[in-house]
Amino acid sequence: MLPDLAGLDEYRAIYHRADVWDPVLEEICRRHDVPADSVRRGPDGTHVVYMAGETLVIKLFVPLFPNDHPAERLVMGHVAGRLGVETPTIVEDGEVEGWPYLVMTAVRGRPVGEVWGEFDREDRLRIARQVGETIAMVRAVPIDGLEELAIDWPEFVGGQVETAPARHDDPAVPARLVDEMPGYLAESPLFEPGFRPVLLLADITEEHVCVDRENGQWTMTGCVDFGDSLLGHPDYESVSPGLDLARGDGELLRTMLVASGTSEDGLTPDLRHRLMAYTLVHQYVKLKDVLALVPAGSGAEGLEELAEILWPVA
Repeated sequence: MLPDLAGLDEYRAIYHRADVWDPVLEEICRRHDVPADSVRRGPDGTHVVYMAGETLVIKLFVPLFPNDHPAERLVMGHVAGRLGVETPTIVEDGEVEGWPYLVMTAVRGRPVGEVWGEFDREDRLRIARQVGETIAMVRAVPIDGLEELAIDWPEFVGGQVETAPARHDDPAVPARLVDEMPGYLAESPLFEPGFRPVLLLADITEEHVCVDRENGQWTMTGCVDFGDSLLGHPDYESVSPGLDLARGDGELLRTMLVASGTSEDGLTPDLRHRLMAYTLVHQYVKLKDVLALVPAGSGAEGLEELAEILWPVA
C-alpha cells in the first residue's frame, strides 16, 4: 500500500494524495475498530495526520524521519499529567509496511494560529503567559527515563553554528545578515559550562498550542506534537514560541519569558543576544520565515539590530 520513498521530494509529491493514504487509513481503522467514515484529513505537518471523529487522531510517520515516532511515543507518556494542560494519550501503537503510526486522543481546542487574529490584547497576554507557564513545567519534568533523547549539546551547537550561513542563505534574507553570522555566533555564549540539560519539546509553535474559549475568554487547553523533543539548554525552547507568538512584541515576549522562569533581572541584552543566536542555530528555524513573520526585520542593518527587533527583552 505504501511507497518506498527515495527522498523528501517524492514524499512531498504524494503528501496531499488521498489515493495514497486512504487505503492505509482504512487498514488502521479496521485493525482498531475505528469507524472509517469518521476519518478526515488533519492539519498539514511533517507527517500524515487524520482526525477520527472528535476524540481520536491517527498519525502516520514517514520513515524519512526515523527518530520522530520513538521520541513522540516516549515523551507523550513521560509528560502525561505534568504540564498543566492537556496532552495526547496513546491509544494504539502500530506499523504498516514499515511506516509506524499512533492512534491517540485528540486535545481539546484549536491551534492558536487559527484564531490569533481574533484575540484582543488581554487574550494575547493571557496565552503568552500560559505558554510560558507550560514551558516552565516542561523544564521541570524529570529527565530520568529520557536518556535516548540526550545529545552532545556542544557538538550539536557547533555543527549548527558552522552551517548557519548556508542554511539561512536565501534571496529573502539580506546578504549583510548572512555575512555577519560567523562573527556574531563566535561572540555568542550559547551555553554555560556544566549547564543542566532539560527536556525540550523544541517545537512549541502556533500549530501545536491548542486554545479554546472558557468562561467567555480564550485560554490554552493543550499542547501537541513531541516528535522533535531532545535534551538541551533551556533557552533553546524559547525560540519557536517567542517568534511565532510575540513576533517582536516586547510585552508579549517578556510576559512569556517571565512566566517560563526568567527573572525580571534576567531580561538583559545578554539574553537578547543569546536568543538571537539560538534563532540562527535552531534546527527548524529559517530566517526567511522569521522575516516574513516580522517584516520590519528585513530593514535591520545587522544582526544586533535584528535582535533588538525580534527579541526586545530589555
